[in-house]
Amino acid sequence: MDGSDEAAAPQIEADGHHIDGPVQQALNEVREQAYAEGFAHGHDAGSQEVRDALEATVRKTAEETAVRMAQLLHTTKEQLTRSEEQISRHILELACDLARQVVRQELQVNTQHLRPVIHEALSQLVDDGLPATVRMNPGDLALMKGALQEALSGPRPEFVADASISPGGCLVESPSTSVDATIEKRWMRAVGNLGLDTPWNPENADV
Repeated sequence: MDGSDEAAAPQIEADGHHIDGPVQQALNEVREQAYAEGFAHGHDAGSQEVRDALEATVRKTAEETAVRMAQLLHTTKEQLTRSEEQISRHILELACDLARQVVRQELQVNTQHLRPVIHEALSQLVDDGLPATVRMNPGDLALMKGALQEALSGPRPEFVADASISPGGCLVESPSTSVDATIEKRWMRAVGNLGLDTPWNPENADV
């Protein structure tokens, strides 16, 4: 009746539960801590998702860049290889052009080179005892006929002037076979071994 019971009465929340003041404060602290932890966890989770997304993007970009670089290097290597092949072929063709000029010059001043050519051509004929004919350019024949007749052993072939034979070459024939030792044929064999198909007279190739 003195009011002490009223002072000790617990606080009543709106839901009808009796909660003391200290308990209410503790609940508030727990609630605030849980809220803070939940916010921090959500922030960390969001940050991790962003990092994962960024890493995935960077990794994908790096892989695509690596593929493009590999393709570029492969294409560049193929282009360099083709360029090297073209340059090598051009150099080889230039060397053949120079060699042709040198040989032509040599043919004009020295006809003695025909001796081994005729000897080799005669040795390739079938030894059937039949007479052989050596067709030569008229200019070569005029300069070399006497020397050739003296140098050749065995049955002497018949030497015939043939304007269709280019200087520096010959055509050796017998009734059964023939040996083409013309300068055009020998030149084609020589450049053919180098992988070229350049005629002795390019200006007359299409004629």
